[in-house]
Amino acid sequence: MALSDLIRPRSREQVVQRMLTVLSAGQGSVDPANFAPTNYVPGDPLRTLLELAGEGISDVERTQAALAAAGYLSTAEGAWLPELTLSQYGLARQASVFARGTGRFVATEAQAVTMPAGMIVGTASGLKFFTLVPAAIPAGTYADVPIRAEQPGAAYNVPINAITVLHTPLPGLSVTNVAGWLDEAGADEETDAALRRRASLRWSELGGGATADAYEYWAVSASASVDRVLVLDEHPRGQGTVDVVLWGTGGLGAAVVATVDAYIQDRRPLTADVQVYSASERVVPVTVTLYAPGGDRTTIAAQVLANLAALQQATGIGAVLYRAQLVEAAMLPAGMLDAQVSVGDIALGPVEALTLDITLAWRNTP
Repeated sequence: MALSDLIRPRSREQVVQRMLTVLSAGQGSVDPANFAPTNYVPGDPLRTLLELAGEGISDVERTQAALAAAGYLSTAEGAWLPELTLSQYGLARQASVFARGTGRFVATEAQAVTMPAGMIVGTASGLKFFTLVPAAIPAGTYADVPIRAEQPGAAYNVPINAITVLHTPLPGLSVTNVAGWLDEAGADEETDAALRRRASLRWSELGGGATADAYEYWAVSASASVDRVLVLDEHPRGQGTVDVVLWGTGGLGAAVVATVDAYIQDRRPLTADVQVYSASERVVPVTVTLYAPGGDRTTIAAQVLANLAALQQATGIGAVLYRAQLVEAAMLPAGMLDAQVSVGDIALGPVEALTLDITLAWRNTP
């Protein structure tokens, strides 16, 4: 029996239908004369017994499929995958991370403002952050105060000038986030695909030198905030040099880059001159016009945004994102009949990372 057969269990309905087919057709030693058609209708004792047996057989097959799939990196998933990677590769699933950075608080009136720790600020979309220390701001000046996201996740790696709402209002005070505000990027819990990729890279660090895969493995293992890595290993700055370019959804922050750099420098070959730095962000405005007559616009919009976010994350540093990929991602939700995008193919520079600034629009005619 092939692995593909083991990991494809039958449903209860499929098992019951198979038993009904055998009984009604008289296959094997079964005499169909002993089973009247009324025996097979719902509610008949025989049909009930068949359904109970079918449920039990289906449960056994599902367990068999889960156990079979759990033994292989390519097929293990959910709770089974980290058990496999921990036992066979020494790798646990990376937890989600809180975004940390600096908010700029400005005393806008002709009087000083005293801020307590724990003030709540946020974005117009509802993402909230807390101040971590108190601060005293002289009149007409500003203070850069450490802040942390309310919840972990990459969604809190917001662009500059996005944090403008004071949920804890103080007279004469305003807030924003300026360029370079992010110290440590937030990250979602490591996905199955990312964990599989990291485990598959594990073997690359076992050699005496260091391959491109080894540098990638070190980078994604050093910080959960890193989800894209480009290794320039063809002597970018001269013989024996390697550049490791990093990116994460929404940015990384200096603290993450420093952490990854220290991790790699401790493991690189002695003869390698390695530089670790963040990619340059390229923000591309994209308007996606959707046509879905009769569809639930709220559900479709959420699915389109999620699909485009996944596509953005899958676009590597220095890669090309084709217009057709954007259209395909927008067309995936049920009910979509047409989608148009405002950009053509997006070719990134050698060390650029893509951020899509997405606007959704709707049209009512074909």
